[in-house]
Amino acid sequence: MFDRGSKAGFEDVSRSLRKSRVRSEILMYLYNNYPEVSYPAEIARNTGIDPKNILKGLIGTGRFDVAKSLLKQGVVEKIERGDETYYRLSERGKSLIESMQEA
Repeated sequence: MFDRGSKAGFEDVSRSLRKSRVRSEILMYLYNNYPEVSYPAEIARNTGIDPKNILKGLIGTGRFDVAKSLLKQGVVEKIERGDETYYRLSERGKSLIESMQEA
């Protein structure tokens, strides 16, 4: 079950996703590929979203508030392998999506 006490609460994350198609699509793409890792260009290619907006949704910059970024909310995790940075849905993110599907 989704831990409502850690980092951003369930309601906060849900609200953030409803307000951002980019964050929602990134999260669903990573959910459908769980537990595999993906790099931003791969996410962009498979979702049709501009790579710059993918990064903004993941880490938050510009109009994408850092506090509402998928990383900051704890639903996505960053994995660094050498010079490459990948992203994967966290266990928390997986629980969130499954909780939302049950509701």
